[in-house]
Amino acid sequence: MYRVNLSNSNYNSYTFAFKEKQHAKNNLDPQKNTKNKNDKLKAFAGGLLGTSLGLLCMMKKQKVKNPFKVNYALSDMCMLSAASIAGSVSLSMIGNNFDTNKKKFKEGIFQFSNATIPTWLAGATLALCEASPKYNNAFAKSCSTIGAILVGMYGAAGLTNKIFDPKDLEPDRKLTLKDGIVNLDDIFGILVLAKIPFLKNLHIEKALPAIYTYCGYKAGKTN
Repeated sequence: MYRVNLSNSNYNSYTFAFKEKQHAKNNLDPQKNTKNKNDKLKAFAGGLLGTSLGLLCMMKKQKVKNPFKVNYALSDMCMLSAASIAGSVSLSMIGNNFDTNKKKFKEGIFQFSNATIPTWLAGATLALCEASPKYNNAFAKSCSTIGAILVGMYGAAGLTNKIFDPKDLEPDRKLTLKDGIVNLDDIFGILVLAKIPFLKNLHIEKALPAIYTYCGYKAGKTN
């Protein structure tokens, strides 16, 4: 009985200490918490603004009034990604110091490289598949382009790390699961370009603006 009571006492002590630690962490710097929320809000607003402006330019160029009826080419996807990242990073830089803005700029370049290099590499792979009678089919195009995107993601990460830290003095910016989620825009975009029959009725291209907005937001909220 004594051992049980001691165990419960220790458990309650650890639980109380953990709650106190979390409470102190949440209330350590209210101004910093408010600033982080404002940064995230500006990052989202900038990403949404950039994506919207890019989409409006595409609509004007294609002479359509419904944004869901826009047709996406490879260059359009890269432009929309760049517009979202530029809008988010630029707006979120307002009111921040030099070091923070430097990190945001680096993350913006990382996200842009991560969005465009895999797209162009996958686009080239898709073109090669379509030029070959043997590989011009849905299965080959899907597998090869997704493989090209994975290679492009790691290649883009390596390139940006080399650009910003050529002497390898700092830890590399590693790819994360969230970076992979961002690359859904590449996968969706390439599958749209591939015109795979069973995907036609899904209209996955309609999700691209939302994905590009998130891509920009992720770059802009970096502190």
